[in-house]
Amino acid sequence: MALKNEIDTEDASRRLAAWMESKIDGAQHVQVTDLEVPASAGLSNETVLFTASWHQAGTVHTRKMVARVQPAGQGVFASYDLGKEASVIAALGSVGVPVPEVYFYEQDPAVFGSPFLVMQRVDGRVPSDDPPFTAGGWVLDLTPEQRTTMWHNSINALAQIHAADWRALGLDFLDTDANGSGVHAQLANWRESFTWAADGEANPTIEHALEWLADNVPAAPSATVLNWGDARVGNIIFADDLSAAALLDWEMVTLGCRELDLGWWLFLMRHHTEGIGFPLPEGIPDRADTLAYYTSITGYTPVDIDYYEILAATKLSIIMVRAAHMMIAMGLMPPDSPMALNNPASQLLAELLGLSALTGETATFIGNR
Repeated sequence: MALKNEIDTEDASRRLAAWMESKIDGAQHVQVTDLEVPASAGLSNETVLFTASWHQAGTVHTRKMVARVQPAGQGVFASYDLGKEASVIAALGSVGVPVPEVYFYEQDPAVFGSPFLVMQRVDGRVPSDDPPFTAGGWVLDLTPEQRTTMWHNSINALAQIHAADWRALGLDFLDTDANGSGVHAQLANWRESFTWAADGEANPTIEHALEWLADNVPAAPSATVLNWGDARVGNIIFADDLSAAALLDWEMVTLGCRELDLGWWLFLMRHHTEGIGFPLPEGIPDRADTLAYYTSITGYTPVDIDYYEILAATKLSIIMVRAAHMMIAMGLMPPDSPMALNNPASQLLAELLGLSALTGETATFIGNR
């Protein structure tokens, strides 16, 4: 989804070059070129791609980099913490999880108007969200066997995250109720997020879902592991051999049971197929096969997965409420857009809960550029 880009690329190039010269020991003649802000790069943090070159000890260095820029005000989420993301990414990289190398984290808003994170720019391809990879793009050009390989490599990477010893990696700062550790904390935080996102607007489907989730919390959650938070194939850069070259977008990172990530993965898969009316491409494992493969490589059999998929559907529906209000405020959707109430996520949520089908016009962010 593309929200309006606010970054002046020419001015940002100059300011970024001056900033980098102050950050790299002995760097001289720093230049930032090819700076661009992709038209469609997510729902919240802004992505800035650029090439940096500099002279250092008689040698010219050139690197492709990417900056993740925090919203200057409130975004899709009420708060952001790029410092937390930087710590998680760096820690996971130290144990071989495929993540970009973190170069810098800057809190000073002088360069982009808000804090930002500078990382390695990893070469490869990312399955598209707009249009969804199930509807078009390079994934559909693969053979069924290649799509199976891509999917299995994705689940392998997810399993690596879950296997990471978050305490030994120094990530125990995540172990707080405010961060959303545990199911009850997740529900409390997402209920608060809904109140903030809805801004007084009623949403019967989400309200019913939050009550159902509170009344049906699984009795015995599994062990706490590190959760990616936004675990989906569209957040993975794939190398030419279809291995996972880098896992992206860590703003929803949390601690919890494995099923939190698995439920999100399965629901996003459902959203990009059933939700928008496209079949699962041949070769991509379906829900049952995805779970079976996860079990085969981890030795862990997911439990209560239906609950966690409904939780994921509720979370995405809440995000869509906020996204709809933002897009209306920016003039990207008409004031009477039904997206906050009726979108593919909320329709699937209603179906999963056995509610009456939502009626009237449906709207989504896909294609709204």
